[in-house]
Amino acid sequence: MIRKLVALATILTVATGCDKAKEFVRAGQAAGPPHLAPGEELDLSKKPALLFEVFGESSDPRMVPIAAIAGGELKPIRLTTAGWRRFDEAYQRAGSSYSLYQNGVINGTVEVKRGMWSDTGDALYSLPGCATLTPMASVRVNGRLASDFTLEFLASNVSLGKPRLGSTLSQDSVNHIARTVARDVAKSVGINPEKLDSLNFRAMAFYTGVGPAPTIIASYIDVNAAHPTSVATRTTHLVVIADKDSSGTYRATFSHRINGPLAAAAFRRYFDHLDVDGDGIDEIVLQGWQFGGDTFLSMLGWREHKWQEIYRTRANWCLDERRAE
Repeated sequence: MIRKLVALATILTVATGCDKAKEFVRAGQAAGPPHLAPGEELDLSKKPALLFEVFGESSDPRMVPIAAIAGGELKPIRLTTAGWRRFDEAYQRAGSSYSLYQNGVINGTVEVKRGMWSDTGDALYSLPGCATLTPMASVRVNGRLASDFTLEFLASNVSLGKPRLGSTLSQDSVNHIARTVARDVAKSVGINPEKLDSLNFRAMAFYTGVGPAPTIIASYIDVNAAHPTSVATRTTHLVVIADKDSSGTYRATFSHRINGPLAAAAFRRYFDHLDVDGDGIDEIVLQGWQFGGDTFLSMLGWREHKWQEIYRTRANWCLDERRAE
């Protein structure tokens, strides 16, 4: 249920973005197109590797670019207003097709139905007070179940990831390991076992390339946070990633926790995993959101024997820069 609520919130970002744009203007800040230093603009003539996010209702999915992949790194796509027009013409023209990824491998394709700007120049969407928007495309997803209520995938114009084989853990074993590691993390941040057990629990395991054993994720979320009676309400939220250490014991290699006022809560949930940077180890992708705010994707890479954020997408599709009056 929580997954569907969060996915629906992503779909509604365009509508809520209008209100955020109005707040942006009311804040007394003048907005304008992004200013780029010489050499900062992405060179589209080199046909860069790109990463997209596909999301929305299965009957009308959308796609937005979220990063360029260069030299084994994820980098923000920086373009002028004219550059974004060229981007849309080159990569989001009708008929363009890209690989769709799920669970670390290709799983279908996504085909562009129309890009951000049509022949008449009308944009696919708009935000009040925003001059430069992240271009969005209306797409058709192939190879997915028609019964899927919402869609959320990564897509790319280059080949990414590879199949990973290993023995399968039973769900009972995954749950046991996830709960054991999560309880240790919860104890260290003052979340008592009774509170933890009252939360909605989900655990999963998949191979990331970090050693021969699967990586395990434990997620605890307060279902009441979806429909709070007051923003002053307290909420508890915990996401833990665990991997086997050299002794063969599962230890926490990442954690995100909230135990305080809902108004200040920042949530995370598992989105997918995929070797985006080509280093042989999958990145773990989490979706993040602040209570009452826009969603974003947080890419975790394996660095110094733990998972660390290596890239975060924009939480707002307006690309204008704030300028002092």
